[in-house]
Amino acid sequence: MRTTLELDDRMLRAARSLAEQRGISLGAAVSELALRGLAAGAAGAPGQRGPAPEGFPLLAVGPADHVITDELVAEYRDDA
Repeated sequence: MRTTLELDDRMLRAARSLAEQRGISLGAAVSELALRGLAAGAAGAPGQRGPAPEGFPLLAVGPADHVITDELVAEYRDDA
């Protein structure tokens, strides 16, 4: 999607550097940096269990949510 952004000078330098290092467009670099920021913010969300291992997003668990444990899976697997 095409849009116009007013970026902080530090953000622009970081995006240009990333674009040059990766051989991608400036827009792709800005998108990547923004997505990294979103992911970092989600890692600190209330109910989050901590940082996610690479490639495995963790979901926040609320007090009313049902937590599925290895033991519960084994119990249901054995019943089948």
